[in-house]
Amino acid sequence: MSSSEQREPTVEEIIAGVTSYYRGERELYVRHSEPLDAALRAAIARYFPAQLLDKVKTITLSGARIPPPPFYAQGKEMSGGKLPDFVHLVSITYIDVLVFHDEIAPRTLFHALVHATQMAVLGFERYVDLYVRAFAKHRSWLAIPLEEQTYKLEARFAENFADIFSVEDEIKTWLNEGRY
Repeated sequence: MSSSEQREPTVEEIIAGVTSYYRGERELYVRHSEPLDAALRAAIARYFPAQLLDKVKTITLSGARIPPPPFYAQGKEMSGGKLPDFVHLVSITYIDVLVFHDEIAPRTLFHALVHATQMAVLGFERYVDLYVRAFAKHRSWLAIPLEEQTYKLEARFAENFADIFSVEDEIKTWLNEGRY
């Protein structure tokens, strides 16, 4: 039995755990969330499908912090400690519920919405599968193609507001090119 065959049940277990966690957290926060603020929506509307913007909800915790998920310690160990401090993340995207620790700014909203769009285009289960498998392979969250794309698109948005592009089209291009 190869080492990748030995690891596969563990990867499958992690995927199941991450999927369950995200769904549970979405259900927890959706009850207290609100539709996207009109002014923030106007700032990013040209980049995202209206259907997605109609669906997403946001919540700001105003200083409260989401505790690390149950699989966080395992991920930190797998990465040799090179995982961002979970409680200091600006936001977490739970499928279509965007949870912000503090005030929502256009750039941080853009980042969260890229992840929501990835989940919408790829399907939530496939998104989690791709994310976990890439993390298990590279042992670094920055080497995950889904994160790489999100940071590149976020930087493009922040660098030149006149550069209008479709995040959905960018995701479909990466998908068609096999970049995930």
